[in-house]
Amino acid sequence: MKKQIYFSFFCLFTTSVLAQGQSSEETITYVHEEAGFMSKFVQKVIGLIGIKEMIEKKMEKKVFPQEAASIPKSLQKKFDIKISEKNGHKYWTLTPKQNISDQVVMYMHGGAYILNMTRSHWELIEELLTKTQATIVIPDYPLAPSSNYSEVYSFIDAIYLELLSTVSPKNIILMGDSAGAGLALGFAQKLRNDKKPKPSQIILISPWLDITMSNPAIIEVDKKDKILGIKGLQMAGEAYAGNIDTKDFKVSPIYGDFSDLGKISMFIGTNDLFIADTRKLKNLLAQKNIPINYFEYPKMFHVWVIVTNLKESKHAINQMALLIKDEAL
Repeated sequence: MKKQIYFSFFCLFTTSVLAQGQSSEETITYVHEEAGFMSKFVQKVIGLIGIKEMIEKKMEKKVFPQEAASIPKSLQKKFDIKISEKNGHKYWTLTPKQNISDQVVMYMHGGAYILNMTRSHWELIEELLTKTQATIVIPDYPLAPSSNYSEVYSFIDAIYLELLSTVSPKNIILMGDSAGAGLALGFAQKLRNDKKPKPSQIILISPWLDITMSNPAIIEVDKKDKILGIKGLQMAGEAYAGNIDTKDFKVSPIYGDFSDLGKISMFIGTNDLFIADTRKLKNLLAQKNIPINYFEYPKMFHVWVIVTNLKESKHAINQMALLIKDEAL
């Protein structure tokens, strides 16, 4: 038990059964059971340590390690890993050694646009690979403050176009967590605007949808979130936006147009600062009769799924795997 607790904390610090045969055009809303003891305990420890304050202080200094965490040996043993380069930046392609599916996931990692892949991200990727046999492509996109959204979009656009040369768009899924989820949704809108083939799905984990952090409902959630802080996120968002309007859909996708993007799925916890805008987006989609898969986990924290040994993480990852495999939830 102690080992699991320490492992969960380490991961954080370094970074209803539904009916079969649901129509792809039908909205699904799922609310999970109450958070378990382990999840509550992890959040309690985070609060006592003061991780939220530590992160904000680092953001104020604007000095961050921008190298990705090393790929765990377990991933290297189980899967084929190829490192490629576009626009002076690398990206990883991870493929099962056998029984490879046709699905290709383009995964954008989180980190407020200023931090790179953590070991915990790699552990989530390993779970998704194991459960889906899909190919997963991970851009090592340039980070703020040394780069901004323009360079990021140029980089992931080049990777996406290369994917289209060998993969049908119906088999491509855009996916991401936190800032990476915001990037995935903004990029999907840009693809639509540019009249390029759209992905079949967009899967968003704890998405950062509005870098202005101006939704009044955020204030109440701020008391519950032990990881994210409003001030630090606003600074990171402004660095990422550069000279563009912070309400441009490319950096704050909640202000964009959500028609004709592919099926959208969102996973969010109620102790996550981003739930205010995630619920706002859910309501906006409902008003426009745009279907969505919406998964809400009471009292779960920001991007809890990267702590893969929690029972709530296992449940969410199983749901994501079903979406990737295009199976009934």
